[in-house]
Amino acid sequence: MAEASDREARRRAAFAALQPTFPVSISMTDVELPGGARLDEDEFVVRMGKDWGLSVKPLLLTTRRLFCPADLTGRTSVSLRLTDVRSVTLRKHWVGFPTIVVETADRRQASFAAYINGPLVRSDIAATVDQAQATAALDLSRSSPPAGERYEQLRQIGKLKESGVLSEAEFEQEKARILKQP
Repeated sequence: MAEASDREARRRAAFAALQPTFPVSISMTDVELPGGARLDEDEFVVRMGKDWGLSVKPLLLTTRRLFCPADLTGRTSVSLRLTDVRSVTLRKHWVGFPTIVVETADRRQASFAAYINGPLVRSDIAATVDQAQATAALDLSRSSPPAGERYEQLRQIGKLKESGVLSEAEFEQEKARILKQP
């Protein structure tokens, strides 16, 4: 019992710190994730399919992950880390319904129907992805390992640039910061 209340207290503190700066509204609701997993202590629900008026199962966006169908058949689902997402697009077809397509850095794609509110779904997911990636880049820049690890830091920011998380300007800024370290 004490462990549950400690977890809840840590979640409340993390929520209070994150909520004012998050680009879309978030909820402290502690939902069960697909596969029976739980939200991390500092992970919160952004939207569920029903919040967008969609009946797509499972469709859940958290501050760290997107749970969605792997393809339009809906037979399989995937859990995508937002820091791995490269693009979120809304494809409007000549016939049929609009589709949200999420592509990851390793070129995997997930897609699901967005019968209504497609632009809103895309913008909410994209804003949350941008926030997660900016937070990851900021966390990387705050860490200051020993000077002997400069090469490793440069390699890491190179990977972030290659995957699209860092822009060219952000990469150059981080590279200059790393090279200035003692």
